[in-house]
Amino acid sequence: MTGKNRIALLGFIVAALVGFVAVGSWWSGAALGPEASSKATATRVEDSLAALEKKARNEPAKAVNFTRLGEAYKAAGRLTEAVSAYVSAAELAPGDAEVQRALISLKAMAEAKGRH
Repeated sequence: MTGKNRIALLGFIVAALVGFVAVGSWWSGAALGPEASSKATATRVEDSLAALEKKARNEPAKAVNFTRLGEAYKAAGRLTEAVSAYVSAAELAPGDAEVQRALISLKAMAEAKGRH
């Protein structure tokens, strides 16, 4: 094997290793399996909810804080808490169409869930 071939082979190996590391970082957690990935996602969701809850407690006069909290609860499947947050938002901003749509949507979800 010539010197040029050795350098080319070494370059190929380095490129392959860099690609492997890059894909592993990009895939973040998939190599560890779905269980590790879902635990990380659950932790991020809980952290986000905690931050939104804190913001709503610290600024209770802002409807937008309760609207965001309601959206987050709904996305997390915590529908009872979502309704509570949206009701708080509706009390602060009674004419807010977004809040009214969200409450209607949650009511429809609850009715559909009750039928099954």
